[in-house]
Amino acid sequence: MGLAALLTVVSSAAVDDGCNALASSHPDKTFFPGSERYRFENEYSWTSTTYLGPSCIFAPQGAEDVQFALQTFRERQVQFAIRCGGAMPIDNAANIGPEGIMMAMTNLTSMAISDDTETVTIGAGVTWPPLYAYLDEFGVTANGIRSGNGGVVGAILGGGPFGFMAYEYGMSNAARSLECVLADGTLVTASAKEHPDLFWALVGGGNNYCIVTKAVLNTIPISSALIGTVSWGSGVSEQYIKSVEQFALHGAEHPKASFEGQTRWVPSRSPDISFDGYLWYSGEGDVPVGLENFTAPILPITRGNITRTTIGQWSNEFNYAPPFGTRAIFHWLTSDANATAARIAFDTYYESIASLADVQGFSTAFSMLPITPIVTAAPRGNAMSLGKDDSPAIWYVESPLWSNPEDDERVLRIHAEANEKIRAKLSAAGLGPLPFMYLSDIQKSQIPETFPAYGARNLRKMKAVRDKYDPDRVFTELVPGGAKVALA
Repeated sequence: MGLAALLTVVSSAAVDDGCNALASSHPDKTFFPGSERYRFENEYSWTSTTYLGPSCIFAPQGAEDVQFALQTFRERQVQFAIRCGGAMPIDNAANIGPEGIMMAMTNLTSMAISDDTETVTIGAGVTWPPLYAYLDEFGVTANGIRSGNGGVVGAILGGGPFGFMAYEYGMSNAARSLECVLADGTLVTASAKEHPDLFWALVGGGNNYCIVTKAVLNTIPISSALIGTVSWGSGVSEQYIKSVEQFALHGAEHPKASFEGQTRWVPSRSPDISFDGYLWYSGEGDVPVGLENFTAPILPITRGNITRTTIGQWSNEFNYAPPFGTRAIFHWLTSDANATAARIAFDTYYESIASLADVQGFSTAFSMLPITPIVTAAPRGNAMSLGKDDSPAIWYVESPLWSNPEDDERVLRIHAEANEKIRAKLSAAGLGPLPFMYLSDIQKSQIPETFPAYGARNLRKMKAVRDKYDPDRVFTELVPGGAKVALA
């Protein structure tokens, strides 16, 4: 037997031993292939690219269970993955194959609001729609994502949730504190007052530092808003892009207004690109001040409407699950707040991927996010180096879907070619790309550039924090998935 084969056998034996140790101590929280709970947890994510099939799955019910599991992994040097909400489509960011064990936070779904309703404490398995619905009962909400059933904690670790309220309250300032288990098993609270260096590094630092078990979030005194899921139809690209530019440039004048553009192409239904979006206004009255460029007479809505509701009601109206087995990626782009830049990105993307029309189940969304200085201003001194100088801007997220693994290579290759062209054209025009990288929305191929984009000084500090809290590199070497600070 060769050395590589011997190491594989030894590693496999360690994983089996780890699963058996978990099952012996916590049989009701450890699940093996063939069980319904195992299938549920392995296929929890919305994209089948992440259904990797770990040797077993452990679902803790509290911090003590997490501590026990982490000790088990360390003693046996077993690789593992940590899954909260499972929204990131990078395959091994929150799951692992048979070479390891997945820790699923599904059971950690407690929610408790403070007596003064200014904070809410949640478990690491809570996702945004249930949290919004819970906060509705108290007439408050949280600075979270717009739509989707993603995890709250994952959004914080990915750079801070970015949604409607970021235009008034800033991005990445949702958490007041995070409770987590360090590599040595110690349970700590990270906040501006306790372990502030760890707290600083966690927001945007991914899975490099500890296992978060709870979060205390700041609430926002918004009980309802005018919210709309709308479409402007097809053939309106010129005015749509101009409206995106103008919101990025002037949206800060109306911080209670928010817009996210979602251009969509579903070739099996129509050859046309649909211009859709989300509108939000949390001010008083029935007129969405600040959204004039997205309503008649400038850009008449052809489908949907804007109604006053709560974000809990609105976010829970959607069926977020795509057809079972759907493949997916995200890809992150940025440019100046300039209609020419947006036109370059939009035209080049759709022209470059046109040949994918015959791919089974293929559809895509090319999101345009106008970014104002308020979005990037809070909190100051964040790990991502995000500040007022990073806006006005336009951020873009590509979200292609397709059905068959056999098409992975083709879809990924054509998207890689498209993005190379977009970046080259933006660079030639002096309009982008901009330095900022948003960890929550990157593609796996963008991992090498993400933490360096935070700036050399911040990256050095992030590495120093990692060395301090995880000197044995547990979350680097035993948690192989995701972006790694130590390797940047």
